[in-house]
Amino acid sequence: MCIKFEGRVFKQGRYWPIDVPALNVHTQGKSRKDALFMIKDALEMIIDRKGFSVAVSLLPQNRVIVQTKNAADDKYLIARMLQGQRAKCGLSIQQVADRLGVSKHAYAQYEQARAIPSIAKIVEFISAMNKHAHVAIDLLNDAEAA
Repeated sequence: MCIKFEGRVFKQGRYWPIDVPALNVHTQGKSRKDALFMIKDALEMIIDRKGFSVAVSLLPQNRVIVQTKNAADDKYLIARMLQGQRAKCGLSIQQVADRLGVSKHAYAQYEQARAIPSIAKIVEFISAMNKHAHVAIDLLNDAEAA
């Protein structure tokens, strides 16, 4: 698997805010290049795993793509996404597990990056957290992200 999360970087006054909403990570830099470095650094600090590294690519229209450098590390970004989305909805792990009809332990495995959910499972998780959520999955052309 090679999961990519989209964000955006934009100029606001003298600074360049950068945002990756699905991962609930926001920061800024004094330049666009600085902002790209800051989001990379922020994610690597949040995940805090030896050897974990992300690549941040700038796309047209100031969109950015964040992905792990090692596909085996995708589980850490997925776990971060699930934790962030659950926090946005103000739910506990138990509440999400109850909505899914699974044990707290079973769901927690995904948030602890001990198990990797399928794309269908991710959609199910997000829908269980927020009945009004719309999950969009887009296939990104590798040439566009390069």
